[in-house]
Amino acid sequence: MTIGRQLILHIATSSDGFISTKTDGLEWLPQSSETEDYGMGTFMQTVDCVLIGRRTWDIISQFEGEQFAEFDRHILSRASHDAADFIGELKMKSGKNIWLMGGGLLNEECLRADLIDKIVITQIPIELGEGIPVFGRLGVRLPNSWLKESEIEFSEGIIQTTWKPVMGTN
Repeated sequence: MTIGRQLILHIATSSDGFISTKTDGLEWLPQSSETEDYGMGTFMQTVDCVLIGRRTWDIISQFEGEQFAEFDRHILSRASHDAADFIGELKMKSGKNIWLMGGGLLNEECLRADLIDKIVITQIPIELGEGIPVFGRLGVRLPNSWLKESEIEFSEGIIQTTWKPVMGTN
């Protein structure tokens, strides 16, 4: 049973499990529209804090506008943070859930430390063949300690799967 806030990894991947190209490219990701936001609007109402790996931040901070300014935003770097301790403290504070945005190495670290309470993967029907794996050095597949909770199919073959840890593992 989770005490405090939940840490939710909510991320898009290619159909073969990559979150970006080898050169950090994101051009393959579809854009939200007025008619389809892939559940992001509803999800974002449940969080008030976002955790972003430094390398991921370097990429998204180049986009137009201030990114995630409305959230309690933390850019984590292995050089300046012990992610497990920091996230453990954040989870104990009052507030809404915490959005783990990644990158791959941060996702891996949180998965290994059993910090993630839920994983939502929106899979885009494109194969990159190579790139940055969603779970860093663990690769593109979830460990067997996770069960599929639900699946939603959006237009154009986009599938969003929600995973939860097997009881007693998180």
